[in-house]
Amino acid sequence: MSQPQIIERHVTAPLSDEVIASLNAGDVVYLSGVIYTARDGVYGHMLVNGHEPPVDLSALTNVTFQSSPAGAEVSPGVYKVSSLQATAGFRYAQYMPDLMERFGVKVVVGKAGMSEELYRDVFKKHGAVCLTTMGYGLGAQYGKAIKNVVDVFWVEELGISEALWILEVDELGPLLVEGDARGNGYFAQVNNDINDQLAELYEGLKPPVYRRIGEEQRPDRELF
Repeated sequence: MSQPQIIERHVTAPLSDEVIASLNAGDVVYLSGVIYTARDGVYGHMLVNGHEPPVDLSALTNVTFQSSPAGAEVSPGVYKVSSLQATAGFRYAQYMPDLMERFGVKVVVGKAGMSEELYRDVFKKHGAVCLTTMGYGLGAQYGKAIKNVVDVFWVEELGISEALWILEVDELGPLLVEGDARGNGYFAQVNNDINDQLAELYEGLKPPVYRRIGEEQRPDRELF
């Protein structure tokens, strides 16, 4: 399989429908503009318990980041975020239809993407894309992209890490387009090629001296 050309895109939130439609699975994105964080606390508070957001999210931006920021109140009403690490996106699949229909979300940033079915049935319907952070240990790198903490809401109700953070970012990235607006998933496209090469990678590999419980060293068992 020939290696696809990596397309690097620099986009600004809120993203227009034209820009979103131009993003393809496998593109690398650097994001600027205003975004807000949402994960277990915010999703449950808004979409399950019925609390309306304290700001008009639809008018603010169409980008949300599934993250629990490493932030602190450094002085009364003044917050600073040192790290911005994403949470596994599949955990929040159930919330995506309501999030997009009610709050106009078109870009969801998380970790490791979501299912092919969700991309086809929900993301494609709403013309939305899913971006994933890359690898572990980049939280501080992403945190450096935060220009300003615009505001923080629901701290008392949800706690500071689960709160609704409104952030202004500059060149937040690298982010990978995992699911595009046409329902294509990048990981689904490349997983078979990765699996086909696992046997070769395992040839001649010596058993580890120490092995964790459940750790596999058979390529036919360790499949993506």
